[in-house]
Amino acid sequence: MTTAPTGDLEFTAPGPGSWERDPVHFPRPASRYWMDTHPAPFAAGTEEMCRRYGLLLHRLEMIYPHGYAYITKLPAPEEEIPERFGRAAEALTARAWRAHLEEWDTETKPAAIRMHREIQAVDPDSLSDEELADYLIRCRDHHARMIHQHMSHTTSAMIPVGDLMAHLMAWTQVPPADLLALMRGASPVSAGASLELHRLLTAFEADDDARSLLESDGDPGEVLAQLRARTDEVGTALAEYLELVGYRLLDGFDISGRYALELPDSLLRSIRSSVGGRVEEDDDGEARVEAIRGQVPEEHRAEFDDLLGEARLVYRLRDERGVFSDIWASGLMRRAAMSAGRRLAERGRLNDPEHIVDATAEEMAAMVSGSGGPSAEEMAER
Repeated sequence: MTTAPTGDLEFTAPGPGSWERDPVHFPRPASRYWMDTHPAPFAAGTEEMCRRYGLLLHRLEMIYPHGYAYITKLPAPEEEIPERFGRAAEALTARAWRAHLEEWDTETKPAAIRMHREIQAVDPDSLSDEELADYLIRCRDHHARMIHQHMSHTTSAMIPVGDLMAHLMAWTQVPPADLLALMRGASPVSAGASLELHRLLTAFEADDDARSLLESDGDPGEVLAQLRARTDEVGTALAEYLELVGYRLLDGFDISGRYALELPDSLLRSIRSSVGGRVEEDDDGEARVEAIRGQVPEEHRAEFDDLLGEARLVYRLRDERGVFSDIWASGLMRRAAMSAGRRLAERGRLNDPEHIVDATAEEMAAMVSGSGGPSAEEMAER
C-alpha cells in the first residue's frame, strides 16, 4: 500500500456537514479491502446503537479519502425527535444495558465464537481456486456482520460509564482521567484474561521442562511450535489458547495489520509475561473508590454507589464487543487473503503477497478464480 504526503493530496468533503479525521482508530491509510468493506456495516451498526437508546443522532458515517478515515455524525430525523426522547427515558429507567449485556453473554457472543471457529476450522491453503474464491467472500461477509455487531453494542458499553462521569463532574472537581480509573479491573478481557489462558498458566506452573523451553532464547516461532507439539497438558492448553487468540489482530482493525500467529515474538512475550506474574490484582481499587466517594456530597453517595455499580457491570463490553467480533473476524479475513496473495504471487499475478490487501473481496475472488481482477502492476500501484 503506497502512501503519499498529505500535503500532496487534495481532500474534498464528500458531503454536507463536518467531517473529522479519526487518527485514534486509523492512524495510517486504510487498505482498499477495508475501504470497501467497512463503511456500510459501520453505519448500520451505529444507526442501531443510536436508535436503541434514543440518541438524537441518526448514525455515524465514515469514508476514506486517499485512505484516511474521516467521520461525520448525522442528526436523527426531526419527526423522530419526540419518540427519541421517550425512548431515552425508557432506556435509562429500565437500565436497558443490563438486558443487552445478558443477551451478549448468552446469545450474541457464543454465536459469534461459534461462527469464528467454523470459519477458522477451514484451511484456506488446502482449497481449490474456486473454493478459495468462495471462502474469501464468506470471510468478508462474516467480517461485515462482525463490524455491525461491534458498533451496535457501543452505547450499551458507554452510556452507564458516561452517566457516572457526568454526575461525578457535577458533584466533584475530580479530573475525568481519575474518574475513569474507577473502571480499572472491571474488564478482565482487556488484560487478556480467559479460561484458556488460566489453564495454560496452570500447566506451565506444573511443568519445569516446559517453562524452561518457554524461557529459552530460541527462534520464537520454533519455540511456539515445539511447545504446541507437546502431547502433555502444556501442549493441549497452548493449542486451545492459540485457537482462541491466534487469529486476533494485534494492531488495529484493518487486514493490513497482522494477527497474533504472524508475530510469534509478541505472542511468546505475552505468554512469558503472564506466566511470570499472572494477572495483577488491583490492590488499590477500594481505596481509589473511597477517595472519590469521599468527595461526593453525602446526599448523593447512594446514587454514586448505584451508578458505579452499573458502569463497572457493563464496562467489559467495551472491549469484548471488539475482541469477540471484528478483531477476530479481521484476522480470519487476513488469513484467507494472505493465502490468496501467496497463491497469486507464485503465479506472477501479484508482485508481493501483501499487495492482496489492496483489493476488494470481489477482486480477490476474481483473481484467484482466474475470471479477472486488477493486474499485478495496478495492485503494486495501489
